[in-house]
Amino acid sequence: MAPPPEDNVVVSQLKLEKLLSMKGGKGESSYVNNSQAQAQHARSMLHLLKDCLDGVQLNRQPEVPFTVADLGCSCGSNTLYIVDVIIKHIIKRYEASGFAELPEFSAFFSDLPSNDFNTLFQLLPSYGGSMEECLASDSHRSYFAAGVPGSFYRRLFPAKSIDVFYSAFSLHWLSQVPEVVVDKRSTAYNKGKIFIHGANESTANAYRKQFQADLAGFLTSRSVEMKRGGSMFLVCLGRTSPDPTDQGGAGLLFGTDFQDAWNDLVQEVIIIAYISSTISSSVYSLMHI
Repeated sequence: MAPPPEDNVVVSQLKLEKLLSMKGGKGESSYVNNSQAQAQHARSMLHLLKDCLDGVQLNRQPEVPFTVADLGCSCGSNTLYIVDVIIKHIIKRYEASGFAELPEFSAFFSDLPSNDFNTLFQLLPSYGGSMEECLASDSHRSYFAAGVPGSFYRRLFPAKSIDVFYSAFSLHWLSQVPEVVVDKRSTAYNKGKIFIHGANESTANAYRKQFQADLAGFLTSRSVEMKRGGSMFLVCLGRTSPDPTDQGGAGLLFGTDFQDAWNDLVQEVIIIAYISSTISSSVYSLMHI
């Protein structure tokens, strides 16, 4: 009794958006309890973020809210910390510039529909108190909050509605797997692997084209959504080698050991599914004898 073939199944972009997410909840393996490295890197770049915020044009119409959006917010406290830093810095700029009246502030937390927004908003401090109290305390927030589900490779907000975009450690996630890398007839076929470490040039080019198309969609969307004088702060993963198939230490870890573990898991799932299907068919046959 042999298991069914291991042909890769190409999942559509829309289905991926409903399936992919960081581990939700507040358990031991959740993103909430396993995102310290991201927090450390984000804090190390606060001086660069504040330099970027110093270039944002302040709105002189207090009736128009100042709006911040975190793209790829996930579900932990890191995004809440960064949004708080951004808004407090902008408030200080308003006060230093002598504005008689401050605008209201709003923050949009955006990620794929599969993201655990419930956990994120459970961590969100309550809104209330005076501006001075909000600035002096972490138990209150000085902005209105909303979740925006959707892919940041497409439009998410109305035109000219966002003052500051922030996105960290998110743009390395492509919108979809290039179809040619799962096509066995293609020279770009990645031999069933889920990483490109050590792949051939055709495979690398397929991923490069997908990244270029995704990034173009990202920047085009943001160019429409950003207010005049707004700014965008992006933190992206990089590599030291010019070879796109050389993923460095992380590539060796995730491209070998993790790949082997992934293959074992896939085999286990395939065999279990096949046995389950066979048993169900046998039971059905017995019922009709």
